[in-house]
Amino acid sequence: MIRELFIGMGKERNYNVLPEVSLVRENQDTYFIGSAVMAHMHLFEKKQHTSTSYVAAQRIFSSKRLQEIGKYPLSTSFEVMFSMFRFGDTDGREALRFAIDFVCKAINGDPDKLIFLAPYELGLRNDVLALGISSNRVISWNQSLETSLGNGRPTGYYVKMFYPYRYGIIPIGSIGFIESNGTLSVDSAFFMERLSFVREGLPTFYQDQFFAPLTNIVNNHEFFSDLSFYEKNLWINHIRSIVALLVDGATFDSKGAGHALKKMVRQLAVTIVGKKLPNELGEKLILGANQCLFHLGYLNKIEYQKLSDTLITKIDTASNQISKEKKAFIKALRSNQNNMSMEELQKWDSERGLKLEWLEKFAMQEGVSLSCPQKIKKHQFRNECYSFSETDRIKDPIQFIKESENQKMKGVLIKHG
Repeated sequence: MIRELFIGMGKERNYNVLPEVSLVRENQDTYFIGSAVMAHMHLFEKKQHTSTSYVAAQRIFSSKRLQEIGKYPLSTSFEVMFSMFRFGDTDGREALRFAIDFVCKAINGDPDKLIFLAPYELGLRNDVLALGISSNRVISWNQSLETSLGNGRPTGYYVKMFYPYRYGIIPIGSIGFIESNGTLSVDSAFFMERLSFVREGLPTFYQDQFFAPLTNIVNNHEFFSDLSFYEKNLWINHIRSIVALLVDGATFDSKGAGHALKKMVRQLAVTIVGKKLPNELGEKLILGANQCLFHLGYLNKIEYQKLSDTLITKIDTASNQISKEKKAFIKALRSNQNNMSMEELQKWDSERGLKLEWLEKFAMQEGVSLSCPQKIKKHQFRNECYSFSETDRIKDPIQFIKESENQKMKGVLIKHG
């Protein structure tokens, strides 16, 4: 298993193993653990660092991605992150060597196919080249933008690793370097679900063992037969995330963590407005989610009936509420002679929580096309680099990365090696 490989490699190289912590943070400024470094930030806050190194496997959750779920093959709110942390290095070579060795073993990959985005700063481009990586596979800006561990945290630079796969590119890992008192502190991120489906040669992680139990239920149960491809993916992702949060202590009643749970439930409910989730299906979904978590390495004791009843009640309540709001919207739309201004539509979002894309869907079901402005698509590499469709094949991965970085830099820093 990839987790055992990562921890085992760390132990072989005398890394300390850090314990995993709960997804839900108590008495903190954020509700969830969104990265492995967030769970162990105290290591980076020391004023003096001795030469030490650590490895960590940490479950993480990001509520910022909820609108992307299902639409893009690499977007999921809950996943397992592997990280190595190093302190007291004089250059980046040992950290980079560990990253390359691990990634290539994890995916059975060819190191000569790896592509690096490596800054000149801190000598990181030279460190990558010193490990035998061909210069035509190392992209470097004349000047790079600093990255940080958060507001008020130290800043540094990231080396990013990419691997061409099938008809796209997989962001396979990133290693961050922060300089302090002449030495480097290192943070890194590798995602188990992403590594696993590449290792298995699958189109997306939905076919892999970490999602497959739920994928099989959602794709084969008649209750979901009318749902779109995107909506089915939403169910697969959200049910897994909801169960992961609940077993880690989140509740629907809490204001913080509970807000994300309610948002996911509402997103699911809008896909089945007017339908009630069957009791037997609720239990199957909870069981499927727990099987996914078990494959990820988590053995959870779950009261399936109780959790299923809670989830069904929450989804049913949300579905009924949205159904009433939908009827009110359709009535208002007809009274306006099937036309509404953008200002009026935005009120349905701000006052009733009906997203614009939901309103468009409701209107289309009535044979009405709303006059909504063209959405401005924000370029995000993770969402653009890999596709569900083979027709969107990326022919030149290196050029794609350069163009993507140009968009990220907004044309400010356009020279690269």
